[in-house]
Amino acid sequence: MDEAVRLPDVVEQLRPLIEALPFAIQPRLLARLERGAAERYGAWAAACADAPRAEGLRACAAREEEIAARAERIFPAQPEEEQQMSTVLPEIAKLYRAALAQRPVLDQYAIQAAAERRGAALWRGFASTHPDAAVRAALLACATLEERSAAFLEAVIKGDA
Repeated sequence: MDEAVRLPDVVEQLRPLIEALPFAIQPRLLARLERGAAERYGAWAAACADAPRAEGLRACAAREEEIAARAERIFPAQPEEEQQMSTVLPEIAKLYRAALAQRPVLDQYAIQAAAERRGAALWRGFASTHPDAAVRAALLACATLEERSAAFLEAVIKGDA
């Protein structure tokens, strides 16, 4: 069986939790998830003995932080929404940990790369519905950053990075 077929689709697993929230909250939740991805990249970089690969992972972490910062500027946190997000964040973290647990690092990278590709699609979806051209451009830039991280991970998996 193809390895990619056996790996969990984390975004698909998270979809019901994300979609259970009002649409207006979803970009803010995704910004939080981007920060979680940045932490994951940082942990991978810290554990990586290959200096160029570790640097690439740190660059991925920086891109995730940039995505989160952009999203938070566009969709500032609303205190009344914190409780709604706090109800799903622990479950999201649990699902993500379970998907990565006990898997070889290259499998973890593959799961993350797929999540980055799906994240890019989500940012594009938000862009497609936003009336402000500057916001659309910023959201499309987030999608591009997601794709750069996915491409890096896919290159590592193929042995090209």
